[in-house]
Amino acid sequence: MKDLITGKSLVGVVDLIGRYDGVSAQAIASSVGIDPETLYNPDLSLAAVKVNDFFEEAAKACEDRFFGLKLAEYQSFDVLEEDLNALIQHAPTIREVISIFVDSLSQHTETLSVCLLPDSGGIFTCYEAKGVLSDVKAMHDRRVQAIEIGLAIACREIKTVLGKGWRPSRVQFRHSAPQDLSPLKKMFGDNLFFNQDVNAFYLTTEECDRRWAIDTQDKVLSNKTDDGEQQEKDDDSPFILAVNQAVIKLLNGDGCSVKKVADELGIKLRTFQYRLSQSNHSYQGIYDGIRLDLAKEYLCGSGLSVTDISERLNFTDPTTFSRFFKRRAGISPAAFRKSTP
Repeated sequence: MKDLITGKSLVGVVDLIGRYDGVSAQAIASSVGIDPETLYNPDLSLAAVKVNDFFEEAAKACEDRFFGLKLAEYQSFDVLEEDLNALIQHAPTIREVISIFVDSLSQHTETLSVCLLPDSGGIFTCYEAKGVLSDVKAMHDRRVQAIEIGLAIACREIKTVLGKGWRPSRVQFRHSAPQDLSPLKKMFGDNLFFNQDVNAFYLTTEECDRRWAIDTQDKVLSNKTDDGEQQEKDDDSPFILAVNQAVIKLLNGDGCSVKKVADELGIKLRTFQYRLSQSNHSYQGIYDGIRLDLAKEYLCGSGLSVTDISERLNFTDPTTFSRFFKRRAGISPAAFRKSTP
């Protein structure tokens, strides 16, 4: 299941939470439905939505808005699956590292994705921690801690190449700004932007082309087993994951349509619609599911008005957005915002 990840995502939480008086990592894990044994055995699997719940509950229990930033100090790319981590360690440039994320991360989990929005001077590396429609019910729709952990780990790793004094020329978040910006500025620099349409940091072309690793001879880019046989792939799941990623990318850009998504994937429209039907999916269902997920993230994490959110998600007007949200969430956007912790 693509909504399962390993306990590696929780590396460091026991040590970090131990710094806060009267707070128990085991109690937080139990409160969000995670087996406390997972805190000590990174090979155990758990639902990715529960990891987000853990981060949000930990920030609340520790009374620390910047719990995620502090946890990032305990983690690195080593928390990734071994095969993906191996590719990253042997990549020749920062650009190649980012490309590996884009191409490979969706094969490991539905809940995390990276996409690139290039411009004339460099690349916006966009990071998504998505909600997942599954049997596992999430306690939190806020993803502030997960987003800041992911961006902080990436920037800390890039600093090992570009130097400790390096900071991205721009970092942006969907969520609203905290009262105290100093921890974020210490990590990311002064160029911070909030209530944005995408979570991202910017790398210039020069930064992208800096060397990542010296030895690249052992790089493995194939999908072969030890026997040299090509591994069988599931045609449907990677396709749907690619559709999801394309929708998010286009939704954050100039807008989304079924034709634009098909073009983004390099597939003829008729073929695209056929493959969706064969996978028991519809474009509208995927599109609406993503818009609902992002709407919840904006409502509980950002300072944007309902009107602003409706425009971001390409609704014709706030009334249409409100009807859409209430029909699917069973509650109005305003009531949902008030009900979130």
